[in-house]
Amino acid sequence: MKLLLTGAGGLLGSAVMAVAAERGDQCVALARPVLARGVPAPSAAQLAQSLAGYDVLVHAAANTNVEACETAPDDCYRDNFLLTELLAQAARLAGVRMVFVSSTGLYGTASDAPYREYEAAAPTTHHHRSKLLAEQSVLAMDARNLVVRTGWLFGGSAVNPKNFVARRIDEARAALAAGRHLESNAEQRGVPCWNRDIASRLLDLADASVAGVVNCVNSGNASRCDYVAAVVQLSGIAVDVQPSTAASFARRARVSNNEMAENWKMAMLGWPDMPDWRASLAAYLHGELANY
Repeated sequence: MKLLLTGAGGLLGSAVMAVAAERGDQCVALARPVLARGVPAPSAAQLAQSLAGYDVLVHAAANTNVEACETAPDDCYRDNFLLTELLAQAARLAGVRMVFVSSTGLYGTASDAPYREYEAAAPTTHHHRSKLLAEQSVLAMDARNLVVRTGWLFGGSAVNPKNFVARRIDEARAALAAGRHLESNAEQRGVPCWNRDIASRLLDLADASVAGVVNCVNSGNASRCDYVAAVVQLSGIAVDVQPSTAASFARRARVSNNEMAENWKMAMLGWPDMPDWRASLAAYLHGELANY
C-alpha cells in the first residue's frame, strides 16, 4: 500500500511508520495543515493534490490533551473535528480511502461492561465529542472509510514525556527511594494497548478494505490500578501499588469510568484475537524498555 500519515511523530503514528516499513508498505508523513483564526485555510482541493496517487490516508494526528480540551474547546474542535472534516473532503476529491484514529472513551457511561461497536456513543468530554463528530464526517464522506476506535495506548521511546509506562517506572523508583507506596485509580477501567499491536492491525484492516467503525484494542481489560501494578511488577520494582478512587485525582474533564471495549466486529468478520495486554506490556518492557 501507498500510505499518507498525519501524526507521524505521535505515539501511534510512529508505530504505523515503523510497522509499515517492516511490511514493505510505502508510508509518507503528511504535515498537519494549519487552521487558525485569521489565517487562510488550505482548501480541500489544494489538499487533494497532496493526496493524489496514494491508496490510504491514515489520520492519526489529534489534540489528545483531554483536560486542556475542557478549558479551550475551540482549539479542541478545530484540531479534532474541523481538520478531520477538511482532510476527509480532500481524500474524497482525491479518491483516497481514509482511516481515522478515534477513541473508545467516546462510548460514555451507559454500561459497566466492555462496549461493542453497535452500542451508542455518548461522550462526556469535549475531547471525546470532537472525536465523535470527526468520525461522523469521515464516514459521511466515503462509505469506504474506516474509523478505528482504540484505547489506552502505550509504547514508544522512554524519553517521550507522555510515555505512560516510563513515567510510572519513574514514579515507582522515586517511591522506592522514599520508602512510600504508589496510589492509582481503581475505579476507571479500560484496555491498555501496545502501539505496535494497534498499528499492525490497523494496517491489516486498511489493506483488507474494512470499512465503518471498528474497535481495535488488545485483549482483556484493567483498572488504572491494575495497569500501574502490572508495570511496576514487570519492571521488578518492589513498591506497593494501592487502590484509590477516581475522586482522588482532580480532573476538569468528566471522563467515563468505563473506557473498556471489545473487538466484536473483527471477531464477527473472522479476524484473530488481538494479543493480551499483559503479554504485550511484558514484550514492550523486556524489549524496547529493557535498558531503561
